[in-house]
Amino acid sequence: MNPINKEAYQLLHDGALSLGVAERNGIRMDIPYCQRAMRHLESKEAKLSRTILDSKAGKAWKKMYGSTLKLGAVEQLRDVLKEVYDIRVKGSLDKGVLATLDVPLVKQILPYRKYVKARSTYLQGIINESIDGYLHPNFNLHTASTYRSSSSNPNFQNIPIRDPFVAKLIRRAFIPRPGNRIVEADYSGIEVRVAACYHKDPRMMRYLETGYDMHREMAAEIFQTKPEHVSKMMRYAAKNRFVFPIFYGSYYMQMGPDLWDAIDELSLTTESGVPIKSHLKQKGIHEFSAFRDHIKEVEDNFWNKKFRVYGQWKKKWWERYLKQGEFSMYTGFVCRGHMKKNEAVNFPIQGSAFHCLLWSFITLTKELQQRKMKAKLIGQIHDSIVADVPDNEMDLYLRILKEISTERIREHWDWLVLPLEIEVEATEVNRSWYTKKEITI
Repeated sequence: MNPINKEAYQLLHDGALSLGVAERNGIRMDIPYCQRAMRHLESKEAKLSRTILDSKAGKAWKKMYGSTLKLGAVEQLRDVLKEVYDIRVKGSLDKGVLATLDVPLVKQILPYRKYVKARSTYLQGIINESIDGYLHPNFNLHTASTYRSSSSNPNFQNIPIRDPFVAKLIRRAFIPRPGNRIVEADYSGIEVRVAACYHKDPRMMRYLETGYDMHREMAAEIFQTKPEHVSKMMRYAAKNRFVFPIFYGSYYMQMGPDLWDAIDELSLTTESGVPIKSHLKQKGIHEFSAFRDHIKEVEDNFWNKKFRVYGQWKKKWWERYLKQGEFSMYTGFVCRGHMKKNEAVNFPIQGSAFHCLLWSFITLTKELQQRKMKAKLIGQIHDSIVADVPDNEMDLYLRILKEISTERIREHWDWLVLPLEIEVEATEVNRSWYTKKEITI
């Protein structure tokens, strides 16, 4: 970490202290539920394992590997795909790649992998790390080169959300203290807004100033429909599997498989209920390769027509880094050393955006202490603040939260030339994190 002025150093110093308070507060867990869920997943894994091994591909797998057979072994799966289906896959065999393969074995291996990871990584991790029914994950400011935070023991910032089944399974384990509600406040599009403070693309700034829904627009373009026909889950898929990734330097060869996978994984339909793959077939897209080519066109339009000024800024920023070997961020930090193009372009945006959240986290922690409130900050997930709030303090907490994160911060940093917004979700009293719903503040 390279703070270049006193204010930047103070941000890190105060941030470490405030995150330490959240670590000490801890997150209440439903451990008996975790144990029941573990047993449930073990049963599902065993049943699916038997189904796989009794299939044609499974029998071939057993013949090839005998007692050394492991359903989680990537190289074994690669060999079986080649032997049984004549499918040769080079490179990764991650979920995105497998989702493009329309064969029975893959349709069984994907859920099997999901069950194993949910049980062994998430539920077992929660049980192992809990102390007297509470998790106290670490929040670190010194490990990520992007100047964002990280989390460990366990990684609270990696709790599943994208897969509906796993999200429900794991997030049901997180519960508020008796009489409280879990409140999660997310800086809405903070990295997009911070990026605009750097590149000042007039079209994007106009979108952000007027509240135009970029995610809905991109969903309509990606899935070839009108904006009014975009469902909530279509918008969610476009936001998380195209808009954010493309800002971070991803491209169609990565986003195409991820979006194609999302169609089935999230059971995407239009607002009127038409399955997306059926809708795409009506538009002439019958298979993945055609969809990938379409995403390539969407990407080209995004950078070379829609946000041309932003695209030009990225080129100029990269050229300047190549000459100077470093660059400074608006929040008082310098990045130097060897970086790839995506890193050089993304680090100032990701770092500055996180520092906005960190400043808000610090200020909110101090405010709660000064007012002697019982509300507690219990975690932080990149662009969001998670709190455990007594029901009788909700109105006051939300008022303070909004004032700090959208008003006071712009008084603190004058480079924030665009308004900031937060979206808040909260559970009912004594209900799990999974049940959170959006509330108006």
